Amino acid sequence: MMKSLFVRFLSSSFVKYALVGVVGLVVDMGLFYVFHEMLNINYILSNIMSSSLAVVNNFILNSIFTFKVKDKLLYRFISFFSIALAGMALSSAMLVLLIDGMHLNSMVAKAISVFVVALIQYYVNKKLTFSERNIFSLMSHSFKKRR
Repeated sequence: MMKSLFVRFLSSSFVKYALVGVVGLVVDMGLFYVFHEMLNINYILSNIMSSSLAVVNNFILNSIFTFKVKDKLLYRFISFFSIALAGMALSSAMLVLLIDGMHLNSMVAKAISVFVVALIQYYVNKKLTFSERNIFSLMSHSFKKRR
């Protein structure tokens, strides 16, 4: 029974999302380091660039590995990226607070902001982007009813 619970936990969407998130974190933090620390690009611009590239990576991996979806990929990507844009705004605001306000190291501040935003985005993406009854399905159904 314990083995069964452990296997179910490991195969849960949250664990898969977290594993994809770790890959995305490496992409995001690695690129942030290159852009900000090595190339001296402003930390907000570095955050936007590194986050955007990590979002594309995470969408592909989550579609294939975590949620195993193959339908409506363009709509799902628009939803995923829109949620990511809100996350980027939140993480950028957190960076301003943590770096300029609290004088934390930029890499530490980035790690904190990524963790907070990832928790929020998992829940929102699970409910909106990757669910069977995602927002686009509901809109499509509503549009067909009007005809």
